[in-house]
Amino acid sequence: MNLLGAQIGTQDVEVQVEPLGERNGLRIIERIPTLHSAGAPPGTVRVELKPLVSQVVPVSLDLVGAPPMGYEPSTPNVEPEQVVVSGPEDLVSRVAAAGASVDLSGVVSDVRQTYSLEPRDESGFIVAGVTLDPGSVDIEITVEQKRFSRLVVVSPSLQGSPAAGYNVTAVELDPASVTLLGPLELLNVTSFVVTDDIDITGATSDISRIVNIVGLHQGVSIISGSSTVSVRVRIAAGQGEATFGVAPQWTGLASDLRVVSVAPLVEVTLQGELPTLRNVSPDQVTASVDLSGLGAGSHRLEPQVEVPDGLEVANISPTSIEVVLETVP
Repeated sequence: MNLLGAQIGTQDVEVQVEPLGERNGLRIIERIPTLHSAGAPPGTVRVELKPLVSQVVPVSLDLVGAPPMGYEPSTPNVEPEQVVVSGPEDLVSRVAAAGASVDLSGVVSDVRQTYSLEPRDESGFIVAGVTLDPGSVDIEITVEQKRFSRLVVVSPSLQGSPAAGYNVTAVELDPASVTLLGPLELLNVTSFVVTDDIDITGATSDISRIVNIVGLHQGVSIISGSSTVSVRVRIAAGQGEATFGVAPQWTGLASDLRVVSVAPLVEVTLQGELPTLRNVSPDQVTASVDLSGLGAGSHRLEPQVEVPDGLEVANISPTSIEVVLETVP
């Protein structure tokens, strides 16, 4: 088929079949004179010739994925930044850019690599039937760790004091620590984070709150754990002691006897929860001696002490008292 002198457009071209000698035992034994394209005269082929054109298009990068948290890629350096696309005019006109895909997923080091290019239209679809010159580009991307991580404890901010006689016995947090992400110079001066204020003024029982972590430096964020914290403040009555001076009382004195001498006071030391101790009045603590069966004379007896429920006797002084009895005249 001789296209010499053919014009741009659709035309019928005569097909000439000539023997080239035998090849691998094959030879032409018959010519087919009816070789032609549909609608073309016999012995011809309908051919459409299109002009070939070239144009310069930019290189476009499709960055897929991202480096791990804390790592940041630089602006890609592309060489060359433009390439020549060649082919039929109608196809070349559709090419908007020469595209290459660069996968940055999990990348923590610099990228220096040659990537193949694909002719793409404005929608990103590949345009077939054209060529690119050059067909590849050198791409360099610097990947640098700009932010670092650090595990720090959470410190609750308690405001006020429990009611008199009560103490904070424990503070439970969930989570008790969080991981921060930020510039190294800020993380180096951050050893803990604080919560919103938790008011425990006058509390007599446990307090539970969900509060925010506050006061983070600008550029620092929480990447592991929550920005809210569940806080439980354990509050219990404090333990203490109180001493009372108690006048001894007696029981079981015979009708023909009288008490001549007895210790004026017995010091009774009680221990227990402070709120209970604060509410004890002296008449609630008694010390008694049993004189049943005793005759006239001097007797040393141990006082029997009774105290309010919830309290214990820590000490009695003296542990025994002398009682002198005599016969009634």
